[in-house]
Amino acid sequence: MSIVPPEVVAFVAEASRLPERTLDAIRQAAAAAMASGAYDPSAVPGLSAAEFSALNRQVRDAFAPRGEELSAGRPGGLRSAIARTTQTAQAIWKRDRLTADQYASLTGTFTAHGVPRTTR
Repeated sequence: MSIVPPEVVAFVAEASRLPERTLDAIRQAAAAAMASGAYDPSAVPGLSAAEFSALNRQVRDAFAPRGEELSAGRPGGLRSAIARTTQTAQAIWKRDRLTADQYASLTGTFTAHGVPRTTR
């Protein structure tokens, strides 16, 4: 049994099914938000080594079947999809450590593209 919470597993599964075009739009939105200061990657809550390892495996396994597809698109497409999904999953997992504004900022690039905001 995985230590990854069910709401995080559900988010990762949904994120990994998004079309390449949507993942690229999320990548661009995150970059623009970071450039404007609206997205602060330092606000992403940390996980223990065991938690991060389990999450990393969950995300990589979810995207593995799409590796060639996402790597063939824009350079860094697969890497970006994994990174954006992992950071957002961390926010969902450790939501209790975030203010409402931080949570909205860290999950907003996905919710803007139809991935529902997960609640506990």
